[in-house]
Amino acid sequence: MKYYPEFETLLLEQEAGATTLLLKFLNILTRYFTENSDFTREEQRKKIQFFYEKVTEAHPLMAIFPNLYKVIMDTFQNGEQTVPEIIEIFREALNDKIDKTVETASSLIKDGARVFSFSHSSIVRKSLVRAMQNDITFTVHTTECRPVNEAVNLAKFLARYEIEVMLYTDSAMEKAIETCDLAMVGTDWYWKDGFVNKIGTGLVSRLCREKKIPLYVLTDSSKEMPGPPEDWSKDNHPASLILAESIPNITVFNPYFESVAFTKPGGIIINGDLNRF
Repeated sequence: MKYYPEFETLLLEQEAGATTLLLKFLNILTRYFTENSDFTREEQRKKIQFFYEKVTEAHPLMAIFPNLYKVIMDTFQNGEQTVPEIIEIFREALNDKIDKTVETASSLIKDGARVFSFSHSSIVRKSLVRAMQNDITFTVHTTECRPVNEAVNLAKFLARYEIEVMLYTDSAMEKAIETCDLAMVGTDWYWKDGFVNKIGTGLVSRLCREKKIPLYVLTDSSKEMPGPPEDWSKDNHPASLILAESIPNITVFNPYFESVAFTKPGGIIINGDLNRF
């Protein structure tokens, strides 16, 4: 089958977080199965499987895709609902869960707070904007997040909302964190003992623990898994993002994700519920 250009882009996307990619994927599935509503249910099942295999091959460390696949297949095989109908129900529930987390997270931000954020999580971004809309005055500290620099784009986005941002180089992370009152990050995959996020989050966690700054992980239950990822083999991205030319005797490592253990102080906010570590 031919891909939509939007699907090709999604497979190659490296900057967007898990929730943003999921919402884009839901739009692609809705469009595809609406335009091909004459497929038999068996043909639809095979196409669902096809989309799932492609997206998990491209983004193997994002729990949302296997969880979405299970919801769609279980519902599709056990009822008469169409794929677009199943997706719309899932989307509405997801948005409600995200909004609850945003409401809880934004309530943790007090007047005059200095909030550290790392990478560019859409749920963290929404929480910061919600706090601003609630007339809370605060500043955001972040580092660039090389090599994709997604936090630079977060800084630009927040600045347009007139939220003051202190943008540091990655190597100045300790300086960026040391005066903060709390830190907030997203996640692509979590389980009872830890979570997966952008490489560098482990350092954020250690610095927060050392300086007794609460670190809050913001998420919804679509990213819950029974344990950590087992296969990290595909988490090695283009060397050219680090070193433009190929030079003998230099091996470039460019992983994007890492596994981080939950540590005090702080907690994880799931569907609006704050579970302290």
